[in-house]
Amino acid sequence: MNAIFRPHGKFRVWIEGQLLITELTGPWNRELIEYWAVQALPLASQFSAVHPYIAITIVHESILCPGDAIDRIARAIQFSRNQLHCIENIIVAADDVDGKDLLKSTYHRIGLQHFFNDFDSAKHWAEQTIIQQGKSSF
Repeated sequence: MNAIFRPHGKFRVWIEGQLLITELTGPWNRELIEYWAVQALPLASQFSAVHPYIAITIVHESILCPGDAIDRIARAIQFSRNQLHCIENIIVAADDVDGKDLLKSTYHRIGLQHFFNDFDSAKHWAEQTIIQQGKSSF
């Protein structure tokens, strides 16, 4: 990691079944995304072609971040799809999350197609998607 600044924002990441869940409080910067990637990789590496996962990111307070952080998120999404066994990356952001409407199209452009307002809806969608792919351990 070539950090210019200290990481801004906070996160925690864990596995729940076939879900890789990140809870993230923003705004954040590239350095936080790089730190998150280092922490998430060993967890994501536990999945396989017969036991793939969906990544759910739950955003609190703000979804705002600088352009270099968006670029780093885009690289992480591509890596998860090409090198790991990630079916999809999805976002949970309530309507009161700062910047949600402003950045939604940017997140779509980098591969985050599914936004949910609450975790239960996102979790249900993710579990059903894994079941439909015939790769479920639920």
